[in-house]
Amino acid sequence: MSELANNFQHFSLLLVFALSFTLVLLCSETSDASLYRRKGICSYKGKFFKPGDTFRRGCDKCFCHEFGFYCYSPMKPTSWPKKCHQVQTDCGYVVVYKENPLVVCRAYSWIG
Repeated sequence: MSELANNFQHFSLLLVFALSFTLVLLCSETSDASLYRRKGICSYKGKFFKPGDTFRRGCDKCFCHEFGFYCYSPMKPTSWPKKCHQVQTDCGYVVVYKENPLVVCRAYSWIG
């Protein structure tokens, strides 16, 4: 491989890394969808987690990363087929068929 091609490949990898790191930093900020975010060591109720681990905080689903963790509240369906309806559960909602409530029906959209 020529030196120019090698330099271009090296530059491309650095650019991808820089953009990915920027995206991670932007996404790790608290957003409207994020219910809770904590900086520092990833721990909850005395239990420590590694980056990449997930855990539950009540009904919230939490994700651990190297800078702490963030949690999201359960999603709520906003539209579904007419033959279905939403049912509230202990930790959120499920959309099921009206005629057979044991079978899950796919919702068109969710908000959370």
